[in-house]
Amino acid sequence: MYLGKVELGPAPRVVMALRDGIAREEVSRAVNAGVDALEFRIDLFSSCEASFVLREIQRHAGVPIVGTIRGAAEGGGWRGSESERLALYQSVLPCVDAVDIEIGAAEIAAAVVCEAREQHKLTIGSCHDFERTPTIEQLAAVVERGKALGVDVVKVAAECSEAEDVRRLAAFMLRHGETPLAVIGMGPLGRASRVFFPMLGSLLTYTFFGEATAPGQLNWQDTLKYLEAFYPARSQ
Repeated sequence: MYLGKVELGPAPRVVMALRDGIAREEVSRAVNAGVDALEFRIDLFSSCEASFVLREIQRHAGVPIVGTIRGAAEGGGWRGSESERLALYQSVLPCVDAVDIEIGAAEIAAAVVCEAREQHKLTIGSCHDFERTPTIEQLAAVVERGKALGVDVVKVAAECSEAEDVRRLAAFMLRHGETPLAVIGMGPLGRASRVFFPMLGSLLTYTFFGEATAPGQLNWQDTLKYLEAFYPARSQ
């Protein structure tokens, strides 16, 4: 499985979230240091006009790109209608290598996934809980919903308020090792997941440039430093 030209699986892959207006030179510095892909948080852009978004994405052509328009219900900045969000996904699909859509976005998720697959783009079906870590049963249900949608990777991000929450996410990954997953613990206690969950099978770990897009994110410099310390394959 590939995100653009980046193979997922052999080593942890680092996705750097960013908003608009970041200089190409700054982004190139992070990519040259080891960031594998960019996640454009389009919902947090200063403008969500399609022409503006496309110009911003095209400024960084040549790097694997995930297009994300996160809905407000799961912590995003999108405030438009679902039909408008679908139209924007359709506009950006030709210019990205993957899209991230919430599994719970009932009105548009199936259409986004279908169009992405038709264009041979990777699909990430995500689920975010900023208040708690769901039960093992609830997490398993997310996987089943992701499979039913036909996404390539199921992404789960959950707030960890105690160590048991981190252990629950780890146990969830081990139980679903046959499913391509990206699992993240949010908040200060969840930070360790961003470094060590790839050992348990999480395909992607997320960092940021400029301003964090989720609680507990490490900046891209620290993320690369820790991953290179614990994963020799990343330095080869």
